[in-house]
Amino acid sequence: MIYAIASVITIAVVLLILSLFMSDRFDDVESQVEQLSITTMQDTHQLKKKVKNLEEELLSDHSSNDSVHKG
Repeated sequence: MIYAIASVITIAVVLLILSLFMSDRFDDVESQVEQLSITTMQDTHQLKKKVKNLEEELLSDHSSNDSVHKG
């Protein structure tokens, strides 16, 4: 019985030491998700700016066309 307990404790210590030296996959995945989130937010911001610029151009074109037709 003592040998079994000693074996289990030894295996547990070895696995604990191995887990400290292995790279954590969750850190890699978390980093990738964070990078994807940042990229998506940047793309969304750029698209919103482009849409705003297009809307302003359309409004300015529309108002200039109205003034030409009124005159």
